[in-house]
Amino acid sequence: MKCERCGSELKEGDIFKIRWEKVCEECYMDNTLPKHPCDPFAQMNASNIMEITKKSPMEELSERQRKIYEFIKEKARVTPMEIAEEFGLRELDLMQDFIVLRRLGLAKGTKDGDTVYYVVWN
Repeated sequence: MKCERCGSELKEGDIFKIRWEKVCEECYMDNTLPKHPCDPFAQMNASNIMEITKKSPMEELSERQRKIYEFIKEKARVTPMEIAEEFGLRELDLMQDFIVLRRLGLAKGTKDGDTVYYVVWN
């Protein structure tokens, strides 16, 4: 059996369902993870959790998220494509990492003309 989204071969125990489709784990995750960084309710929850746990946002980052944050900080402003190329990331993987940075108040998007840049959140 093949994944109905990407066509990869599926083993019996590795089948996930999205509505009527049978898909691989990667396609399932791509479909179900949040895709919108601007979610005020989620950001408020993250802020409340950080306040309760008394942790710094940097403590919550994965190694890759920390490197992405440092890359943004070093460059001052950087396009998502530049980050994806630097770290060899798919667009969806970058978006997931950026959502974490955004919700922890570490980075945000800004627009200059038609171009979106990621910048450190001051």
